[in-house]
Amino acid sequence: MVNRDQTPMLLGIGAIVVTLSVGTCSTNARLAEGFENVNRRFEDVNRRMNDGFESINRRMDDGFENVNRRIDDANKRIDDTNQRIDGLQTETRELRMLFLERIASQPSSAPAD
Repeated sequence: MVNRDQTPMLLGIGAIVVTLSVGTCSTNARLAEGFENVNRRFEDVNRRMNDGFESINRRMDDGFENVNRRIDDANKRIDDTNQRIDGLQTETRELRMLFLERIASQPSSAPAD
């Protein structure tokens, strides 16, 4: 049994228990909401970073493709130039041979003894 002297103390303890339980639920709810907000922000930041990295990777890939295309074009021009040089060397050899044959077929202009 509870006597009259213990009633205020028991009511006080009951009030404290009710306050703590309601306050704890409220605090837990606010903490859960806060964690959800933080998680949403992390997800947003991660999405933005991923989008940014994907954009950078696309730009780098495009840049490398452009550089490779230019290198291929330069190599083709170098090959064409080398072929033209080879053709000129062949023609120069032919002209030299014709020139030497022409000189050999000329009568000597040296005085006869």
